[in-house]
Amino acid sequence: MDVGVKLPLTSPVQRLAGAGAMVAVLLLTGCTQSPAGHDERLSKAAGLARVTIVCPKGLWEETKPEGANEVKAKVSEIASGPRSGRGLVRVTMTGTDLVSYLKELDFNAHPSKWNGEKDNTAASRRVYDAVAPAIDKIEAATSPDDPEPQIVIDDTIKDKK
Repeated sequence: MDVGVKLPLTSPVQRLAGAGAMVAVLLLTGCTQSPAGHDERLSKAAGLARVTIVCPKGLWEETKPEGANEVKAKVSEIASGPRSGRGLVRVTMTGTDLVSYLKELDFNAHPSKWNGEKDNTAASRRVYDAVAPAIDKIEAATSPDDPEPQIVIDDTIKDKK
């Protein structure tokens, strides 16, 4: 007696549909190429009561999330002190808003090879690369007097002497 297992034959349409589903999964999971530690950064950022980012106004305008990802941030020009007159802004937001901002920065700064670079990839990468190490250094507050984190992005070209 010949005992065999008969497998159902699949039609070309079923095979094509299966292949299409696999491609869709790959596209959806390959939207960004997040750097190592990204998920841990999001968790740390979520625990902040408030954070301030000081950066050029144009850099904030270029990278701030809009639409569904918009963050609630207080933006003010730096009008006094040693950084005044340089076109810098002080952007203050909650930790949960920083999480949304980091997700937007990651999406734009680290696109998959399939998605290609965006118009603001370089600006987003610059902000992400400044914010990430600061978040990595965050520790639990030990006193109510502990300062809120401040991240400064203020590049310059030093004159040769």
